[in-house]
Amino acid sequence: MKTSFVIAALLGALYILLWPLHPYPFSYLLKAAPVLILALIGVKTLTGPVRIAYLLAMLGSAAGDIFLDFDRQLYLRQALASFLLTQIAYIVIFTRLRQRHLLSPAALLASTLLPVAGSVFLLWQFYPNTGAMWWPVVVYVLCLTAMAILALQTGQRWLALGGALFMTADALIGVNRFWLAFDYSTPLIVSIYMTAQLLIGYGLLFARRGIATRPAMV
Repeated sequence: MKTSFVIAALLGALYILLWPLHPYPFSYLLKAAPVLILALIGVKTLTGPVRIAYLLAMLGSAAGDIFLDFDRQLYLRQALASFLLTQIAYIVIFTRLRQRHLLSPAALLASTLLPVAGSVFLLWQFYPNTGAMWWPVVVYVLCLTAMAILALQTGQRWLALGGALFMTADALIGVNRFWLAFDYSTPLIVSIYMTAQLLIGYGLLFARRGIATRPAMV
């Protein structure tokens, strides 16, 4: 299983390295390949509701990856809908794994206030330029914020860091689209996003404390 995980990481790195050649044939498949491999590992490794939720998260991510690879501007709505499924599935998983008692009161407060404050600030900046996208963006940001808070409250460093980076990547998509466009946005955002998915995947699939899994397989 760990070999498959390494392959997923390498394919993600390959997509980023090949970005200067984009668009090229089947680039969307290369971009979606890492999360699809993670989905297969999850099917073989996880059990119960966590397995179902993780499979949905990865399928939603794969669809979102494909939409964004085709055209980040034209298919933003479809990508938002796809990644919304991912965020909801992660919310289900992280709610089951939340370990509030492992956090100090200060850490618990920070894990809630920082994502909320960041989201409020970004929505304030996005509002003038969202137009008809305003309410879809609000719904997505609310779910993204909840996902990040719950990830930070799992008490599991891989999930916490992965959730924080996922929120960072999606925030940068919004910044680039609705606030301040910046150069090399796609390779930067995809690098952070891929890292986030791999960290969450590692936390769920291999750092298994408190997670419903099948017996470890060599």
